[in-house]
Amino acid sequence: MDVNNSPSQNKPRLFYGWYIVLAGMGIHLWVSIVWIYGMQLFFTPLVQTFGWSRAAISGAFGLQRLEGSIATPLIGLLLDRSGAKIIVITGAFITGVGLIFMSFMNALWMFYVGVLLVSLGTAACSGNSRNWAIVQWFRRLRGRALGIGSSGAVLSGPLLIIVVWLLSTFGWRVAFFIIGLLTWIICIPLATVFRSRPQDSGYLPDGDVPVNHENVSRSQGSNASINNDTHLETSMSTIETLKSSSFWILTLIFGAQTMGVSGLNVHLIPYLETIGFTPGQGASVLAFYTVLSAFGRLGGGWAMDYLNPRTVLASLLICLSISLVILANLNSYWLVFPFALLYGTAFGGMLPARSGILSFYFGPKNFGAINGLAQSATILTGVLSPVLMGFVFDITGSYEISFYIIAAISIFSVPFAFIAKPPTNNIKPDQD
Repeated sequence: MDVNNSPSQNKPRLFYGWYIVLAGMGIHLWVSIVWIYGMQLFFTPLVQTFGWSRAAISGAFGLQRLEGSIATPLIGLLLDRSGAKIIVITGAFITGVGLIFMSFMNALWMFYVGVLLVSLGTAACSGNSRNWAIVQWFRRLRGRALGIGSSGAVLSGPLLIIVVWLLSTFGWRVAFFIIGLLTWIICIPLATVFRSRPQDSGYLPDGDVPVNHENVSRSQGSNASINNDTHLETSMSTIETLKSSSFWILTLIFGAQTMGVSGLNVHLIPYLETIGFTPGQGASVLAFYTVLSAFGRLGGGWAMDYLNPRTVLASLLICLSISLVILANLNSYWLVFPFALLYGTAFGGMLPARSGILSFYFGPKNFGAINGLAQSATILTGVLSPVLMGFVFDITGSYEISFYIIAAISIFSVPFAFIAKPPTNNIKPDQD
């Protein structure tokens, strides 16, 4: 398929933007298996090998968020200037380097360096880069494309068996080394699929065919703009966005949601082990909620296209809070299922919802920088949450109090979702 042909002359059967979505899903799936969720499986072996405290190990992930506060805006600026392809390739390479580096570690500082390398790499090859590309390549279908694009991790829970097998067969050092090599083999070829904005390859967003804007607008009104070039979709500058109260309110909401996800990404399996779950049962909980997160990922993306985005955000925060209360009272295995459904919906739905609402409110042109700044501004909650959970456990011998604290913060954030209204100069209508 020649992506440089004009779509009016040779429109492909499948719009090239969907290939980018699929490539991003593949990278997201692998990163989720070996790092986002798989890292928890290394937690107990590292404690047993080195005797490090849970708070000390959690500090590395808190520092990861500090690094992210600096890296994500810079990555966003690079995306806006250079496109996604080179950024994703570089990120995949750095991720592999970090994982291999950790196979040789023998001190806590080396663990911190390894975490920072992998975190920098994954920030560049997944997440922001994937969503940046989707925002550029889709407009009418943006919410759905973001939802589908974020669904790559749905199967990561069941596929954690790969990491479990590597750990049980070879030990944690060899496991780190192998998954580092596999990261290069899997992610770098997928990264070559990425392209910059569709106009540079002869397409319009969503695969639309160019039309005569003047003629169509007489018959269809302002909706005709969806079939024409990206400059017709209103975009705010980064400075204008930072002056908007809605941006900062949304950032507070994202920060509240980040506390739950950031903390559980580190401590869920260790918590389950403290209440009597085996490592295999803990991995099964991850499998359940990652599979069930499909409801949030796909449903959240669809909802952002059709419903009031503020209502969507509030609903996701409520689901998160209830799921944490269930987790704090997990005294029977059957409670895993309502927890997995609610938590999976909450964190899965936030993945397309964040990018969707930011691009709807502030436009696609400077999305990389704006999305990066929004993630950067959640630094405090991202740093605090894993350390808070580790500290509470070290002091009390239990995680329960920390779950209630984060659940309360999530509920407190719900009213703010309805205060964050779209800027009046954006074409996305307010759906009150």
